Amino acid sequence: MTRYLLGRDFAFPEYVPRFPRQYDFDVLKLDADIEVDLWSREVKGVVKYRVRAKRDLRKVMLDAVELEVLGASTSYSYDGETITLDLDLPAGREAEFEIRYRARPRKGIYFVLPDKHHPYRVPMAWTQGESEDNRYWLPLPDTPNIKFPWKLAITVPKPYVAGSNGVLVEVRDNGDRQTFVWEMRHPMSPYLIALAAGDFEIIRDKCGDVALEYWLPRGRAGAAQYSFKNTCNIMKFFEEYLGVPYPYERYAQVVVQEFVYGGMENTTFTILTDWTLHDRHAHCPYGDFPCAEEDFSSDPLVAHEMAHQWFGDLVTAKDWGHISINESFATFIEALWTERSKGRDEYLYEIYLNLKTYLNEYSTRYARPIVTNLYAIPEEVFDRHSYEKGSVVLHMIRSLLGDDAFRRGLKLFLERHRYKNADIEDLRKALEEASGRDLEWLWRQFFYSAGHPVVKASWNKNNGVRVVLEQTQPDDSFPVYTLPLEIDVVYEDGRRDRIAVSFSEKRLEVPLGEKPRYVCVDPEFKLLKVVELSFPVEVLGAMLEDEHLYCRLQAVEALRKNGSNRAVELLAKALRDRFWGVAAEAARALGAIGTADAVKALMEAYREVRHPRARRAVMEALGNARRREAAEFLDKVLHDGSESYYVRYEAARALGRIKWEFAEHSLKRALEYGGHLDVVTRGAIEGLAELGSDNALDIVLRYAAEDKPTWVRMTAVQSLSKFGPRPQVLEALRRALRDENYRIRAAAVTAALDLMDARLLPDLQERAERDVDGRIRRMAREAAEKIRKAMDRGAEYQRLREEVEKLRDEYRKLLDRLARLER
Repeated sequence: MTRYLLGRDFAFPEYVPRFPRQYDFDVLKLDADIEVDLWSREVKGVVKYRVRAKRDLRKVMLDAVELEVLGASTSYSYDGETITLDLDLPAGREAEFEIRYRARPRKGIYFVLPDKHHPYRVPMAWTQGESEDNRYWLPLPDTPNIKFPWKLAITVPKPYVAGSNGVLVEVRDNGDRQTFVWEMRHPMSPYLIALAAGDFEIIRDKCGDVALEYWLPRGRAGAAQYSFKNTCNIMKFFEEYLGVPYPYERYAQVVVQEFVYGGMENTTFTILTDWTLHDRHAHCPYGDFPCAEEDFSSDPLVAHEMAHQWFGDLVTAKDWGHISINESFATFIEALWTERSKGRDEYLYEIYLNLKTYLNEYSTRYARPIVTNLYAIPEEVFDRHSYEKGSVVLHMIRSLLGDDAFRRGLKLFLERHRYKNADIEDLRKALEEASGRDLEWLWRQFFYSAGHPVVKASWNKNNGVRVVLEQTQPDDSFPVYTLPLEIDVVYEDGRRDRIAVSFSEKRLEVPLGEKPRYVCVDPEFKLLKVVELSFPVEVLGAMLEDEHLYCRLQAVEALRKNGSNRAVELLAKALRDRFWGVAAEAARALGAIGTADAVKALMEAYREVRHPRARRAVMEALGNARRREAAEFLDKVLHDGSESYYVRYEAARALGRIKWEFAEHSLKRALEYGGHLDVVTRGAIEGLAELGSDNALDIVLRYAAEDKPTWVRMTAVQSLSKFGPRPQVLEALRRALRDENYRIRAAAVTAALDLMDARLLPDLQERAERDVDGRIRRMAREAAEKIRKAMDRGAEYQRLREEVEKLRDEYRKLLDRLARLER
């Protein structure tokens, strides 16, 4: 089979296609009575099912992993993963059965308790069902392509509270305990069943007729104003844009400690990481709240998870291979909120960053079709292809159909498949019906094929000025894409012409007429593709003045690759662009060029760049340039308490990369600065790791210890790779690979991959085979495979890396000499 249909490096040899499980019964109702014992980390339960046979039914099989089954209302067998109940039920008939059990789950439900290392933790338990983990605490048919209503009665000790999906129908007083009875009246997929129990403060509000709730760990309710202020505005916008009212009676956002994701869209009961809680300085470092120039915002997370209430919950992907129905849409609709709240340029820049995020996964890990059934575990398809690449494809569909037809298609899709499952073909049919246009060509190229188009545009002055377009994508992508491409031609006298071409061949020449000043390919950024410009530097400079954001971003990227002194001058001007995203990209480009003039331009522009995220990019760029003349400047920024937490974080990291003689002293001071999620402290840890000294290693190892907060430990563990394969580094990573915290194990796998030391192969192999979390198993296997390949390349690989690094240094020196000669 051709590579563009399978992709590259994603599927391992033993992978076989997976298809949705078929059920011979419908679940009419689940009633579960769950007792949560926080301090013993145990659940006890009784589940009652009412089912209807689709055909003559002898047995019902439910997923139930690592439970202790105490009994059932009918004869059964249990093998530790599946409970099989004997039912003799003719087609069309209904029956009820009951299972009693208890469990101390390793996943699915998580217990967070204070201890000697973390006395600040608030006692709580919370669930995470997606993809197939609810089976660790609840017997159920655990796949997305079955839906049913349920009722959960959750018993907890007083004074704790317990929440779940749907509406609260009863609270029972049981003396020293109380039971909260929640009912989800709409049919939902079982991975969306959720509960949270513990010491929460609950803030209540209304959005029209919808009840809003904010559940926060006791003592942290004051941060809700910064994180959730736009909840109702986001809900109203989604209702307006999609044409479908919010489908449920209630929406709760539940903030928990040590969550294993950013958020999870359990219907009406979204669970969020407490990392999203932040103070005023993190939100608006340079002005009053609310502010126009936000630094850290919870809006993207709030919007993403709320979008799932329509895409993912109301309509659910019929199997994990079609998870684009859930995740591509949530990522895209999150960007739509950015457009509504901050404007078109902010939206387009978010889509642009989504494209770059996908491209990073494509270049460093693998290529695969967005829709695929070739995977081993569901977690593997929850990646940058499903989220970010899929969001850019949806943006492209919107751009080509027009907003009105696109919205009609989404409304039709949601209404047609309400409370049901759907796949990506159902989406195509709804959009085609709403727009009257055929979309199979787009689906085949962008959903069912790996990779993406690469369009190389060259400036040709032979026989009149013309632009030469070539499709240069590698063979893991569609061979020749059909692209409805637009090109703007801007002339010296200010005239602007738009040329529409159907670019469906390897090479195309487009004549430009007389005296074109510059051209811009896809000026409104309608298509998913990579554009590589081979234009004269003055043409690129003229593009920096274009009215379209995407034209300016293309020019910045091309000037970065040009790297000349004139390119540095033009990029220095772009640091003052009217949109902060262009300034940020110009800063990163200057950092990549890394000459003395580039660094000077970055330092001079710092005070004029007002957006904190653009300032972050300036700090990052100064570190990438690695010029000693920037060190004192970075030191001042790092110790400026009025500066953004995240700008100071980047300054700390940059200071370490430069390896200034006073850097260690400066960074040790910064360890005490904290900030939102201790981000300045974490920057200091990363900076110290860049220095690589014995003293720095001692400090980083200390911050990797169990008594530190998870986010600090993560940073420290991942930074250990910077010190090379020293015995104490290898031993610390081995311990971290077995840590009970998922995020610490993930950081250790990442560090092992950076280190590329074969002595960690047995530890990675153990994680790949035995880790309870599928994401860790995948990461560990990928890391082990890459280390083995590097071993095969051996000394030649290492020598090549050293030569490339030397060439980079020589290139920077050469550019500096050329700049001096020009002056």
